[in-house]
Amino acid sequence: MMRQFLFKTLQKCAAFLRSTEWLKRCFYLPLKNVMRRRFYSVEYILFHAYANKNSKGCVPPESDYKSAFPWTIGVIRDVFLNHEAYIVACRELKVAYKTIDLYASDWISQIERSDCHAFVAWPSECIQEWKTLYDERLRLLTADMGHTLYPPYDALWLYGSKQRQRDWLDLHGFPHPKTSVFYNLEEALSFFSEAALPVVAKVDIGASAHGVSIIRSNKQGDRLIRQAFGRGIKGSCSDPQTRQWRHILLQEYVPDVREWRIIRIGESFFGYEKGKAGEFHSGSGLAGWFDPPRAALDLVYRITEEGGFRSMAMDVFEKPDGTLLVNELQSVFGAFDTAQMYIDGVPGRYRRVDGNYVFEEGRYCSNTCCNLRIADLLEMLKTKRS
Repeated sequence: MMRQFLFKTLQKCAAFLRSTEWLKRCFYLPLKNVMRRRFYSVEYILFHAYANKNSKGCVPPESDYKSAFPWTIGVIRDVFLNHEAYIVACRELKVAYKTIDLYASDWISQIERSDCHAFVAWPSECIQEWKTLYDERLRLLTADMGHTLYPPYDALWLYGSKQRQRDWLDLHGFPHPKTSVFYNLEEALSFFSEAALPVVAKVDIGASAHGVSIIRSNKQGDRLIRQAFGRGIKGSCSDPQTRQWRHILLQEYVPDVREWRIIRIGESFFGYEKGKAGEFHSGSGLAGWFDPPRAALDLVYRITEEGGFRSMAMDVFEKPDGTLLVNELQSVFGAFDTAQMYIDGVPGRYRRVDGNYVFEEGRYCSNTCCNLRIADLLEMLKTKRS
């Protein structure tokens, strides 16, 4: 109760500080940055999630209409309420659904009682414990219980972990910035004796450039490594108790690049340029609506075919000479528009036909692309039944 009172008081103060542009610029934004670095606890995140939920109204946890399809979809609940986009998509497409709480102690019996034909998930990646829970229980859901999951388990296993993505890209021979992961202190310290600076340091779990820093001197690198193998390091927007300990990920710095977000969902392809804010493209919220390079579309096609990934966003660097390097893979991702591509100002998507990309006009990315995901899952179930 005390925390709820504190959070509500902070919300009222924040609302006042945002009431004018001057107060916002001089007080609200600096205070917000300090609070996020020092007090961005899981409880605070959950309070905001449920406050937003209560302000928007609850979505029904189970469908209350006659389905237009012979299948029921199990929607796995997420603490950040990302699963609600799946629910809205199901309701718009008239698909029957039931909500499953993977965090509950009786999650297995919930699934067994649900009689669902497939399940959809959008894992939280805020803390390692949540990532571990999803990894373990989604594996049991698919490998041991034999259920269909969307996106597939292998894609969700990669989601949120930069180390796993590096290893997978290495194993399958796809280009990416040279990345080293150290679990040995001496090996990590010796890295900087030969490394070309600057170097990008990243925490394994983190999105929107949180937990990413640029190391510009050996002294700075030595200090960060000793911290990683000492008290640990954390992202700029993570719970103060959550720290990455006893290992570190270091990536080559690639200057003067354009970064593209290239997306495949089912047989739909999208792409746009990610704008840069400060040092980073990720998390900038800026988009350049340009026709994406065909080579980038081909690259995401090869990656998704290789991995069997049906929903994947690829952040890829384009060097001045046209070389492409995969920076990150995300099996679930948000969308700040109902279109994720504009060609000459016209919203639409590409479809791959005989190795070529054919443009189709339209807005295909409703509910953070969950309508497309549900539609693709229905096609999978239809194919499976036939």
